[in-house]
Amino acid sequence: MNVHLVHRHRAPLSIAAALSCLLAASSPAIGAQSGMLFEGAGFGPTIEVAVQSAFWDAEASASAYQLFTCRLVGEPRIFPGPNPTRNRNFRAQVTVACTP
Repeated sequence: MNVHLVHRHRAPLSIAAALSCLLAASSPAIGAQSGMLFEGAGFGPTIEVAVQSAFWDAEASASAYQLFTCRLVGEPRIFPGPNPTRNRNFRAQVTVACTP
């Protein structure tokens, strides 16, 4: 038997096996995250106000798609604010998953 023919048949099988393992491993992660993802950003004098503003921003974007139930995905990202004299001491960015 020709050695090159054996390797040609093994390559597609190994690729198919690798893809099936990858899909099996990633399917619970896909199922666990339900809803569309939206990003929101906001400013505030405190971290809590900045995060709440960012959450409301993401909810407003989701409402355009008639998705009204949102939950936080991951941790909020906090940055120093651009203008402390206007009560913008902190900036926040959040990701939310929203469903109808």
